[in-house]
Amino acid sequence: MQSPRWTWLTLIACAAAAGSAGAQGPAPADATRGAAPAAAEEFTEPAEDGENPGRTWAIPPIGWTGSLAYDLRATHAPGEGRTLAQLVTGNLGLRTFVYAPWLARVSGNIGLTSTWTSQDPDSSFPAGPLVTDASLHEQIRTREQFITGNARVDVFPQSRFPFEAHVERNDSRIDSGLASTFDFQTQNIGFSQRYRPHTGRWDMTAGYDRREQTAQGFKAQQDLVTGDFNTTWKYNQLNLNGSHSRARATGIDDESRYGTLVARHNYAPSTALSVDTTANWGRTEERSRNTASDVQVMQWSSVGLYRGENSPLSLTGTARALHLREDLGGTGLDAWGATLGANYDYNANLRLTANTGFNATSSAGSEATSLGASVGASYQGDSLALGGARYDWFTSGALGFTTTQGDRIDSEQQTALNLQLGHTLNRVWATGALSTVTITAGQTLSYTQIATSRDLRTEDLGAGTGDVTALLNTLSGTWATGGSDRNAYARATYSDSMALQGPDNRFQLFNFQLSGSFEFDNRRSLTGDFTWQQTWQEEAARFDGFARLGNSRNDSRGASGEIIYRHQRLWGLPRLRFESRLKLAQDVLNQPGTLLSIPDRETKLWENRLDWSVGRIDMQAILRLSQVDGRQREAFLFRIQRNFGN
Repeated sequence: MQSPRWTWLTLIACAAAAGSAGAQGPAPADATRGAAPAAAEEFTEPAEDGENPGRTWAIPPIGWTGSLAYDLRATHAPGEGRTLAQLVTGNLGLRTFVYAPWLARVSGNIGLTSTWTSQDPDSSFPAGPLVTDASLHEQIRTREQFITGNARVDVFPQSRFPFEAHVERNDSRIDSGLASTFDFQTQNIGFSQRYRPHTGRWDMTAGYDRREQTAQGFKAQQDLVTGDFNTTWKYNQLNLNGSHSRARATGIDDESRYGTLVARHNYAPSTALSVDTTANWGRTEERSRNTASDVQVMQWSSVGLYRGENSPLSLTGTARALHLREDLGGTGLDAWGATLGANYDYNANLRLTANTGFNATSSAGSEATSLGASVGASYQGDSLALGGARYDWFTSGALGFTTTQGDRIDSEQQTALNLQLGHTLNRVWATGALSTVTITAGQTLSYTQIATSRDLRTEDLGAGTGDVTALLNTLSGTWATGGSDRNAYARATYSDSMALQGPDNRFQLFNFQLSGSFEFDNRRSLTGDFTWQQTWQEEAARFDGFARLGNSRNDSRGASGEIIYRHQRLWGLPRLRFESRLKLAQDVLNQPGTLLSIPDRETKLWENRLDWSVGRIDMQAILRLSQVDGRQREAFLFRIQRNFGN
């Protein structure tokens, strides 16, 4: 790679050459949108004596863009100290074609960045025998230069067999997001080829990419080969795709390979019937100093749906198979299964259901099979008007039977009966022309009886039988308002599920959600959403094989939200945009006997951003206050950029 000094000279020379080329005539209208220039300057080669007139050649025009940017970045975080970085980045982009736009289009961009960084270590870091006071306050200064860019060639771009090749190199230090404190570089080289016949009945694509990521003391590579095939014929659609990936890291002796083949087929001879089938094969190989594995998986599944036009009967059938092998460990699993279900709408209120299923498994020399069937009915009563409220009720019941047997387990039969009865009351008030308040309350009483040939080791459940009665209470309130310039939505929900008979379990949930958007005028707007959720869960005593444990209680709460204020013309200045964003994401778990972990994500953020465009000059300022990994971070970015080109 040439030195940064020569690269700067190359950028200046190319910009001057492209500027002179662009000065020969106005740029095409579509050139500014990244399309290949549409016109070419022609000249005629002089003819020799006694020969035909000279041949006509075309010099394709060169569209070019460029920019020169200065960045000032300052960050501070406890334990990391203060960092001040200055970046100067020059970019030059070129686009043209070879002979004619239909033959080949060429585009590319090259950038050179020079950085000056100074870092003051955190003075609050405790001194010790290896760290003296002098070294704590010693300023670290670095200067670096690096090259980024991309290039792309499209051959026969508008044909049935387009080919493209690309190369790209990026650096995290020129990312204005300020979200990462880890400097790394990425590089990608690859190509792809497509083909479609005249009939258009099928098409295929193949591609290859080599991706590299490097950082201080780290380098990883990945080679990826992909292929895709699509075709259609009478009532059928078929898609085949496959890929093979090989990833390896330098210095840690780590390598992994992953290959997969997936086939998807759809058969739909009419609107009443459709069958979807998916089959896939995958293999994952892991090699490292301490561990190694080789896992192969084959899966197949089909889902069929049938419902005749205006027919009350609908049928659903599924079939599936799984073949799993871990070659190095010598373990494996084979499983098969099939289900068939039917729904019959007797009338607008009553629905009848029936289901049956079969499963078989084989693992480690043992086999087991199970067969199940169930029938059920559900009834939805007609709505009743009670004053200004609406009352609804429903009931349902299901009876199921399952039998399981195998060569290493005792034969078991289980019968389950489930009954439900519930009702809801809904009331809506209009609080304005476009505003409503809705209150909904509901109760559901459920009863489950389980009879099995195996003893149930659960409190309050007798040997071989189990009766559980539970009551679910719900209450929710919703407020909604709308208009041409604003809309808002707020909803609070509380649910309480308690056991009246059986294990003494209880689960409570409270959820609050608020969202909306407001346009103060055609320049100012406010959007946001906020969610708060809290749960309380109490589990009954259970038997762990030695003794009966006491009741346990777990509480958790979480809050997340984001508010964004936008001002399109701050202080009345054209093209001066301001945005302020406040974000929160916090989860807390209260569980006796466990330690709370430090969050490993950005839990709080307040970002203020100014963007101003004046002609070809773009300016940007970002102030970001956040909490990452439980530590406060402060970051400031200022950028000014001058754009060039046609």
